[in-house]
Amino acid sequence: MPPQKILDTHIHLWPSTSVSSTDHGWMTAGHMLAKRHGVSDYTSTTTSTSPVQPSGFIYVETDRYLPTPKPSISASSTQDAKVQALKTWANEPLQELKFLRRIVENKPNPGDGFNAGDGALMLGCVIWAPFHTSPLLFNLYLQIAEEVTGPLLWERVVGFRYLLQGKEEGEVERLVKTEDWLSNLLRLREGRKGRGWSFDVGVDAHQDGVAVVEVVADMVGKVRALESSSPEAGNVRFILNHLCKPAISSPANPWPSFPRYTAALSRLGADKNIFMKLSGAFNEFEPGPTPPAVEDILDCLYPYLKHVSRAFKSRVMFGSDWPVCNIGGPMGEQSWELWREVVESWLERKGDGEEDVWWRAGCEAYGIEGLGDGKVQS
Repeated sequence: MPPQKILDTHIHLWPSTSVSSTDHGWMTAGHMLAKRHGVSDYTSTTTSTSPVQPSGFIYVETDRYLPTPKPSISASSTQDAKVQALKTWANEPLQELKFLRRIVENKPNPGDGFNAGDGALMLGCVIWAPFHTSPLLFNLYLQIAEEVTGPLLWERVVGFRYLLQGKEEGEVERLVKTEDWLSNLLRLREGRKGRGWSFDVGVDAHQDGVAVVEVVADMVGKVRALESSSPEAGNVRFILNHLCKPAISSPANPWPSFPRYTAALSRLGADKNIFMKLSGAFNEFEPGPTPPAVEDILDCLYPYLKHVSRAFKSRVMFGSDWPVCNIGGPMGEQSWELWREVVESWLERKGDGEEDVWWRAGCEAYGIEGLGDGKVQS
């Protein structure tokens, strides 16, 4: 049965002015996604393919271009010099925020790809921040970001993401153990007037090895230990993207790392402030492409979904990963609806928890209020 409400917890957007490798380092010439993907393109996809429409979505940052891994800023520089250097270094992430601001303030530039009122669908934004820098620069960036976003958008910033995928296991482990990284994560507890910001975790167990999921579990343990010294500030909420991107194989040819993967997820799922996104699977099938039929896809996914459901219980949420789902999705531009049908079919097999997956878990994780009664606040 189609859901009555959907919160799509993972979509990406960019205007036609941000489709080169100097806007997104990964967006090389001829890349399938190197064209405008605006709110109007998203809603056109959902309305033309699906009998049920999302009530809203969560925007997730798009890994904008940075000229160097870290900004070159001297500790002896003046405050104004640090601000200017940080703005120059993070120009593209800040351009991303300006684009999002135009959406919520209904002030489109040519090529933005949204219509009047579309901003109401963007119930929350997960934006980028330099968690790998010193707390001084991290906090300075947050001040700059708040200024750039303006009050209307800043109220919709529900969390942050700094991608860990595409890095080797040793690099991820070194990064997330540093005092700077851990301190910046703890800073999230202070956001949203004490309600706290979440942190989206993007790791790739398929390409980078399952050990990165174990490293994340260790990292969370360190964060929880540090939080215990100031329990009144609460706990950081972590939201795992894309099932942690395991290799999706057929039941007849199981992924050799599946036991380690499930063990790591069990560790993470035991923490009530960790959530999992049911998203991104179309790009992880191997050795062949994603099969076109819902039941064939679900047969391959079932062992993964069964374990995720057991480990995270009511903390599993729907996300489409649009438009990235179109790359590995066998239906091309119609892959949003195919993924919705896969999730619907799984929930029918499962027999319970439908509202948790379709909208309730996402609302809890991101602090979106009122979707259940139609009065949305973020």
